[in-house]
Amino acid sequence: MRCCNIASNVLAVALLGVLSLSWTPYITARSINQLPSTKQRSTTLKPWDYHTDPNPSPSIESLEEMATAEDVDEVLDRVVGTVGGIIIQRYRPEPTWLWRQWFGTVLYSAWPRAFINMAWATAFCFFVRHRTHGDFNVWALEDMTDNPLVARFRIADKIWLTIMSLATFLLTFFVGQSYSFWRSFHDVGRSIQGRLNNIQMLLASHAARDGRTGEYTPEAREFLIQVAKQLRLFHILHWASYADRFRVLLTKKGWDGMVARGLVTEEDRDRLHRLDTPETQKQFAILQWMMASTQKAITDKKLIGIESVALPGTLMSEFMLLRSSAGTISSLIAGRMPLAYAHFVQILVDTFVVFTPIAKYTDLGIFSVLMIGILTFFYHGLLILALVFLDPLDNEEYCEGCVYLDIAVLIRESTAASKRWINGAAIMPE
Repeated sequence: MRCCNIASNVLAVALLGVLSLSWTPYITARSINQLPSTKQRSTTLKPWDYHTDPNPSPSIESLEEMATAEDVDEVLDRVVGTVGGIIIQRYRPEPTWLWRQWFGTVLYSAWPRAFINMAWATAFCFFVRHRTHGDFNVWALEDMTDNPLVARFRIADKIWLTIMSLATFLLTFFVGQSYSFWRSFHDVGRSIQGRLNNIQMLLASHAARDGRTGEYTPEAREFLIQVAKQLRLFHILHWASYADRFRVLLTKKGWDGMVARGLVTEEDRDRLHRLDTPETQKQFAILQWMMASTQKAITDKKLIGIESVALPGTLMSEFMLLRSSAGTISSLIAGRMPLAYAHFVQILVDTFVVFTPIAKYTDLGIFSVLMIGILTFFYHGLLILALVFLDPLDNEEYCEGCVYLDIAVLIRESTAASKRWINGAAIMPE
């Protein structure tokens, strides 16, 4: 009878630990609902209507105080230049090479959790051995199914097997959805880059030229260079609005650094600051400037020398698609995954893994410690991978270097492409 009570207590403690995590949001919601509120608020809005960001981007004001000139220079060194680089960490397909990798892998991030879970499993095995045999000889291999306490763990084993099927299916599905999100984010980033290339290629191909040499007129070349600079500034400000590691460029020190590097003129900086728009939306003003200047240039024979009925409409279409792609980034970040979905998967995986030593003690004894370590590496590792896929800009720094999109590569590649289009059409055959 005593052993049965002990088994019941162990299972109860484990279940209470898991249930306490899953009931926290409900308790919080009930607490909010009991707060004093006006009649209008209680009849129109519910507690869950008041959303908060658990991991907000640093405000421009806080960055103004913390950022240094060295921080700005470090970021500018990344975005300035024409050498592309590697946007995501590459790999070699040989198994021997892959097995030697450690930093930046999921296993590197999962081992602390595996260590904690194995420590819990070890303590559990020692506790059960002491209660059933009065010693700590956990390495003794013997049939313990006749022990009333150990026999009770068969119940946990049945529960564990049921959870295993659900956890395996749902976690696999969750990883697939997360990777689809990451792929979409990457494709939209490339789409923005492609629209910038299209605009510059169209303008360079239709630029005014000297009839004798086929080269750009001085006015046309200056116009193309100015458009390239504005497009680059748009690209930089766009990603600085969403990537926390580039956000320092939106501060006063950041603007001063961009002026010093020739990325923006003092006049344009002052114009942008006078606009009644948020700091994270200044790039769209630049987009409107370029739309107006290109439409004006089409009617100026010194700038656009090749007449084309389709050019004005094609350029406007590219500008609108560029705006659409840029706006899609904020939509993807805002709606990446509902809290309830991520919360449920986290609770399910943790419950499955933590229950392992209880469920498998009858069959494996102390070797259930090894099993929980392996399951943590793979199940919790898959969950880490899924959550990292949902943070392509690495704003949350959840897994160091696991899946990291180097946005600076997109900016440098676009800068290199602008020079390619200008120089590639510098001389035209007759």
